[in-house]
Amino acid sequence: MTVSSNIDAFARAEVKATLRVGDRVWLATEAGLCRRDPGDILRPAGALADASVQALGPAPGGMVAAVGREIVLLDGAGAERSRRAGPAGEKIATVSAAADRILVGTKNGLYAAQEDGWVRLFGGAGCEVIGIHELPGRLILRIKKQGDRRLPALAESGDGGATWTMTEMGHYGDVPVAADLRHVVTRWHGAFRRDGRRGGYKKHPITAAELAADGTVLVLDGDKAEIVGPGRRHLEAFHPAIAEAEFVHLLPDGILAAGVQGAMLFDPLRGSVVDLAEAVGADRRARLGKRKKLFALDRGAVLATCSFGTFLSEDGGATWRPADAEWNVLDAEHIARAPDGRWFLLCQRGLFVSATNGARWDYVKPKLPAGVRHYGEFRTLAIAAERLWLGTKGGLFAAPLADAERLAPVDAVPAAAVEALAPRREGTLLVGLEGQGLFVFDPASGSLAPLAPQAVHEARIVADGDRLLAAVEDRLIAIRADVADATPAAATGAIGIAANDERVLVWDRKRAWIKRQGEGDWTALAGWPEAARSAALLDRAVLVTDRTRIVAMALPDAA
Repeated sequence: MTVSSNIDAFARAEVKATLRVGDRVWLATEAGLCRRDPGDILRPAGALADASVQALGPAPGGMVAAVGREIVLLDGAGAERSRRAGPAGEKIATVSAAADRILVGTKNGLYAAQEDGWVRLFGGAGCEVIGIHELPGRLILRIKKQGDRRLPALAESGDGGATWTMTEMGHYGDVPVAADLRHVVTRWHGAFRRDGRRGGYKKHPITAAELAADGTVLVLDGDKAEIVGPGRRHLEAFHPAIAEAEFVHLLPDGILAAGVQGAMLFDPLRGSVVDLAEAVGADRRARLGKRKKLFALDRGAVLATCSFGTFLSEDGGATWRPADAEWNVLDAEHIARAPDGRWFLLCQRGLFVSATNGARWDYVKPKLPAGVRHYGEFRTLAIAAERLWLGTKGGLFAAPLADAERLAPVDAVPAAAVEALAPRREGTLLVGLEGQGLFVFDPASGSLAPLAPQAVHEARIVADGDRLLAAVEDRLIAIRADVADATPAAATGAIGIAANDERVLVWDRKRAWIKRQGEGDWTALAGWPEAARSAALLDRAVLVTDRTRIVAMALPDAA
């Protein structure tokens, strides 16, 4: 077993939150609390300089931070003032104490601190609060999902949280990114004035925004930074490093963009980027970030998608180099190969294509017909009948392979979340719908027929001879004309699966099994790394990641 380590040189500490105080920016990172002053890089600072900080917000004379399940009040220099336990059993997503009362947002609503504990001010189970904005006379909550339809929303109170009004955003993926008294910014509609109308759907997702007091709006729109201000001030600039950043600030010396990829300063006039976080956690770089997914390509190439970038290896994982991608960070879920050799890589908020076996990835800009529903979020993909099929939160969508931008909903399939999608040998598609089970869709006739009431939440499906194998949570199921359990006898816990033209690989959190395509018996693999999350099968080896490292394992001769 060999550990691939040169990819660690590219790792950066993930930024979980930012707080702007004048032109100084405080950053909560997985490697500690940092401060960035004008003209400088990130510097660890204060009492939490070595703590993993997941949330940060304003407080009188300083700030409030979340470290694990604790709330820490800090002064303006980052020194600790006090510390207390957060709401029992809650994972803290966002914090604020601008009005001298600690507010905490969790997956189950908004909580306020009291002398003897916490009280919930808004929401309930499943109401996921991701942002708190305390403005003069108004308390605004950004909500990722809530209610029976799991829709994003804004909740607002003019009396400190005693009463609330809520505005739903309309569909699952249109999460509010920023809001103040004049503007709202959402994932797919972008920025709009509260007293105006929303525009159409964006071709790129909006991942971050800053709303200034003078009315200036800064948004990150894919790999584009766009500034719109008073007096028709308008600027657009592009760079792949800023894509997928979740926090952005317009500063005197440039645009600070931060997120899973670390933090950088973007000069929109020169088109240049300065890495601000290279030194943060440098002594533990191998533990920074996430090595998320591995995808086997042609001729032994492997793509690794990480929180800090996208990388290509052409020597079995011994060395890695950054892929040339329109976005540096590709939060990939699935991959599929077209008959002409192109690879399509599906991310939650974007589709990318490579005609160079992973060396270059270009964004596919979806051009939806006017008036149709939006997809919200991509879930899975398949290629069949000369078309690209995309399973989304808003149902099944399709586009011609020759023009993948011409995306449109498939009305024969209900507009429910598609949790599984795979081509079948006879030319049909297996479709798994949330809460409804498995169906067979015939692209030729447009018909949809039920197959089994099997739950398939976030299923991974591969071909195995004349059947399909689906990894569904802690089970492996075989799919032909019906569904049967195929879980290896010794398997326990979450199941993962990968395949190529020769073999099928299955693993749980402690073991792995391999077999030849179409043959029945599984062979146990010795030395499998624990907690494996993704794997890429090569001719005589397999690359595995547990998110903290990438391991290369030789396959036994019998496999």
